[in-house]
Amino acid sequence: MNFLQRTPFVRLLFALISGIVAFQYFDIFKITRLAWLLIALILIAWSFWTQKSRQTYRLRWLFGAGIFILLFLWGFQLAKSAHQKSIFPYINTKAVFVGTLSETPVEKSNSLTCKLHVTSMYDSINFVKINATAILYIEKDNRAKSLKKGDRLLFRTTFQRPPRPLNPESFDYATFLQRKGISATAYVSSQEWLRTGNHQRLSLTSLAEASRNYLLQLYRKIELSKNEMAVLSALTLGYKDELEPELREDFSYAGVMHILAVSGLHIGVIYMMLQLIFSMAFRRAKSKILSTLFTLCALWLYAFMTGLPPSVIRATTMFSLVAIGTALNRKSQIYNTISVSAFIILPGNPNLLFDVGFQLSYTAVIGIVYFQPKINSLFKVKNQKLKWLTDSMAVSLAAQVGTLPLTLYYFHQFPNYFLITNIIVIPLASWIIYLAVGFLILSPLPFLAAIPAFILKHSLWLLNTIVGFVHDLPHVVSVWHINFPQLILCLLSIISFCFYLEYKKFGALFTSLCLTLTFTISHLLISFNTFHTQQLVIYADTKNTHIDLIKGFNHQVYTTDSVSAVRNASGFWKSRKLNEPKMISKTNSSFIVYNQQKILILTDSLLHRKTTTLPFDIDILIVGNGLKFRTSEILNCVHPKICVIDQTISPWYAENLQQFCLENKIKCYDVKKCGAVRMLFSTKTYDEKTTHISAKNKAFR
Repeated sequence: MNFLQRTPFVRLLFALISGIVAFQYFDIFKITRLAWLLIALILIAWSFWTQKSRQTYRLRWLFGAGIFILLFLWGFQLAKSAHQKSIFPYINTKAVFVGTLSETPVEKSNSLTCKLHVTSMYDSINFVKINATAILYIEKDNRAKSLKKGDRLLFRTTFQRPPRPLNPESFDYATFLQRKGISATAYVSSQEWLRTGNHQRLSLTSLAEASRNYLLQLYRKIELSKNEMAVLSALTLGYKDELEPELREDFSYAGVMHILAVSGLHIGVIYMMLQLIFSMAFRRAKSKILSTLFTLCALWLYAFMTGLPPSVIRATTMFSLVAIGTALNRKSQIYNTISVSAFIILPGNPNLLFDVGFQLSYTAVIGIVYFQPKINSLFKVKNQKLKWLTDSMAVSLAAQVGTLPLTLYYFHQFPNYFLITNIIVIPLASWIIYLAVGFLILSPLPFLAAIPAFILKHSLWLLNTIVGFVHDLPHVVSVWHINFPQLILCLLSIISFCFYLEYKKFGALFTSLCLTLTFTISHLLISFNTFHTQQLVIYADTKNTHIDLIKGFNHQVYTTDSVSAVRNASGFWKSRKLNEPKMISKTNSSFIVYNQQKILILTDSLLHRKTTTLPFDIDILIVGNGLKFRTSEILNCVHPKICVIDQTISPWYAENLQQFCLENKIKCYDVKKCGAVRMLFSTKTYDEKTTHISAKNKAFR
């Protein structure tokens, strides 16, 4: 019996996932889907009709093909329904809305971010009922800080679609929100909203959040530092709102960011602890079912106390299935169990498939299940202490191999000291979880609870100290950017190699090597193209101006804010394998010559109230830093071949400048409309025919 026959849910899950993914890239018409549904039903009926004939074995694929099509169509419809629910019906409409906060507001530097369920809209004519979810940014003041989940608001604003990314390789916030069921955002000042009451309904999620908040209050009774409290709440309860960016970076660079997201590791530790406790309490064989029942109840109680986040739900579902299989004395096929858990979770929210946490969680578990035994087999250690060390190394290495392609694709970096750090940190994190559970159990008895609280405080200090020490080591991370085709090549190469390890087929090894070679060549081609490219890039930024002059792997950036430049452009630099840039921070205008191009970066009043009898001819004019003086003053002094208006320029001024360029037959590009502008130059002298300008974000990518 082969792998797919032993794991039927792997095939079923593949069909469901195929339908969900297909919706993202293809628009399958309803009539086509109905035709496929009819074909699936015919195939299934035909398979039953041939059961008693001699052709049963030869036509056994009919039933499987019919089920595959049905699940594919189901996945497609699930994704389509989720997308339709996320559509906000009244975009760019100034009106009065009514909504209820569905989550506790998150405080930012200048506003509060509120996720709310919009129920109705009033305009000058109509009253319309709405059923949609949106993000509302409320101006921060004392009244806004008092808002809580369930508050009902009456506010006047204009909802807009989240902005699409204007810079290459930048985070697509609009798609991120859409896959969370949100397609509209708005800002409201403190004078434009009113709290009309609290209509929080009693629900499982609200009770879960309340229980988590209660446990957080117990933690705050321990005299912990800000970082210690942030790590403890994230490690044990999955509450990450208090994690500072610097602390996140420390854990990410050390290769242990996964311990701050309650998932398989944490649920596994709790599961083993519960198994030990209840197996001692119910020692008789007949009590095995009762022990499993108590374990499941305690496991889901812990999930409830963490607030029921998706990562905890999927991990708890997986371990629940393992526990049930163990209680029924059935040999659990772990791959089947993993597939069942995903098959249960995805229909509730098909967009979870595109969640980074969801993907990393499952690939880590699969990596541990498959690679850990093979890594352990390489080290035959009899000493129990050394065996514990090699087992820890094997688990960490297996998880990293499983998640490596996704880690490089999403985060573009690899922690070099992950193996050493995980050997120390994972046992310490497990110890902290045990201490936290002990503290919470003993919290009604403050005198006894003080003992685990004292040890817990020092354990957290040690954990943060170790992570901080690793972060400060030289060469702590390796930067490695891969694109989506390279991700697919990497995954297929690993799968082919695993197939070779299982079945010793030379064809699988040859395929893996060919895919690896193709992956390497693609990286070399990117480096080759970068080395032979000279280009000018004007990035999009609402507050600052950034101009990047690139020649091969080296480049220099003229910017009004270097920190903002790194935030907006680092993804593009990594994707092109560029070296660290030379930052030239300037708020005043600059005239430069690059590749025989005369370029004027106009960021101040250099040409204000200036006149000339003959305009100075230049090749490229870049207008930025929010300039507002008259366009005639600029273009009466200089005569450019190309004019670029960056995102800092106000819409009315950009419109005037574009109109003036149109009248004078000057090519004009508005970064706010077309995205970051990229100009590729010939390595020879300037020739407009050999200069390629990419001002569309898709082309830029």
